[in-house]
Amino acid sequence: MIAVVTTDQMKSIDHESIGGNSAVGYSYMHKAGIGLCEAVEAILPDVDDGDIAIICGKGNNGGDGYVLGRLLLDKGYQVMCYSLCPEDALKGEARLALDDYLAKEGNFFYIDDIAELEGLDRFSLIVDALLGTGIQGNPKRIYAEAIKHINNSAKPILAVDTPSGLNNDTGEPSASVVKAHVTITMGFPKIGQLFYPGRSFCGSLHIKDLGYPLDVVEKNSSLISIGTRRDLEKLVPSRKPAGSKFEHGLACLVCGSRGMLGSARLAALAALRTGCGMAHLCIPESQLSVMATMVTEPVLHPLLETTKGTPSVKNVDEIVSKANAMQALLVGPGISHSPSTSNLVRQLLQKVTSPMVLDADGLNAFKNHVGKLKKHPQELIITPHAKEFERLFGPLPANPIDKIEQLVAVATSFLCTLVFKGNPTIVVDKSGETVIAPLGNSGMATAGSGDVLAGIITSLIAQGCSTRDAAVLGVSIHGLAGEIAGEIMGEYSLIASDILNAIHKVFNELSFVNTPGILPGFYQ
Repeated sequence: MIAVVTTDQMKSIDHESIGGNSAVGYSYMHKAGIGLCEAVEAILPDVDDGDIAIICGKGNNGGDGYVLGRLLLDKGYQVMCYSLCPEDALKGEARLALDDYLAKEGNFFYIDDIAELEGLDRFSLIVDALLGTGIQGNPKRIYAEAIKHINNSAKPILAVDTPSGLNNDTGEPSASVVKAHVTITMGFPKIGQLFYPGRSFCGSLHIKDLGYPLDVVEKNSSLISIGTRRDLEKLVPSRKPAGSKFEHGLACLVCGSRGMLGSARLAALAALRTGCGMAHLCIPESQLSVMATMVTEPVLHPLLETTKGTPSVKNVDEIVSKANAMQALLVGPGISHSPSTSNLVRQLLQKVTSPMVLDADGLNAFKNHVGKLKKHPQELIITPHAKEFERLFGPLPANPIDKIEQLVAVATSFLCTLVFKGNPTIVVDKSGETVIAPLGNSGMATAGSGDVLAGIITSLIAQGCSTRDAAVLGVSIHGLAGEIAGEIMGEYSLIASDILNAIHKVFNELSFVNTPGILPGFYQ
């Protein structure tokens, strides 16, 4: 897992790692330059594809730009470094970087009149090395004007560490902010880069590992991370070549009601597509024949029902018996929220001992009864979106750091794994460990998408994953499947069944890719 940090944490990691030694600091700057150079080579693989403009500020962000310029010269690229401060204003590692760049006879032009930045559109690539992650407030004077010229260039923009003008803690843009196509962030992703609107200014985000000492990182970071491809591969449950369906996990699903059978179908098929051996779907008796025409693979079990065609509380003992004989229970998608059904859910929480996933109306059953969520004997996952969370636990702040703190407070207080659905989706386990999954697209904001996710997570638990691992892997599979489906269908036309039908492609990718790397999609 890769730590996600605040700007203050990143500053402390950098400061303690360097320890006042400019040679060490410059070595980190050189590594940063290598990551930037690799990005340029990916964007412009042919050195004759055009000239590159690097717009540098006076801090270490500008120093990274000068290192990049030197490395590009070594590879035969044509480079122009523009500086928004005179040479004698540069100090420390940034000064060393400029000196090494000039020693290669690199082109350098000090800008003291913004009109001298006219004509950026003649370059094939613009590198934003103006302002780093520690900026407070709005860029001023010539910096603000330079950002305007960069954005107006109509050329690909590569941001060094962060788009200049972006608040890397909140994700909020300042009055002047670079709209990057690609961002290479140094060391670790900053929390504001993973949340909207900040994420939209970063473009495709890449993380350049600078090799900071592990003890320094652990001392100065919190329990927030994102997963790599290798992390996900390690979580995928193994198949048993000689195993039967029983040895690949049995999932029990209490889903659906009159007029809401689609939720049950999506959840059950998602569970099976994710690999569990059997999905036992419990639905109101009157809906059994209809469901039998919709699915053939799940085992169907009739439930006593209310006059509204929803699962009745009279089923509690039968469901408890079934669920405790299996490895995972999902309750909620499409069950509605009649009083009897909600009572059923609350009793199941108290009596079922197998791991349990509460989703949708399974969570709505605890409106005005939230204290009862603490009384569960089993490992529990809850999967609220923003409205459902607010209904149970109160409003969430917009600031990402404050939001995560509140999610952690709920997960640790209720001793559950909390999957907060959104973009990004956030997983918090009962110890407070937090994993951010910045995956997916706007097309996934469609009815039934959450039902697919609930089925995926339930299936992974049935196959032996811990609730924490099932949640982390499940939201990643769901997000990646949504990205794959979005590439095919487009974000306007994407529906939940498209996500369901792309699950196998995610498994194929995770199964056959053996090299470490950042997740595809957002981390291309």
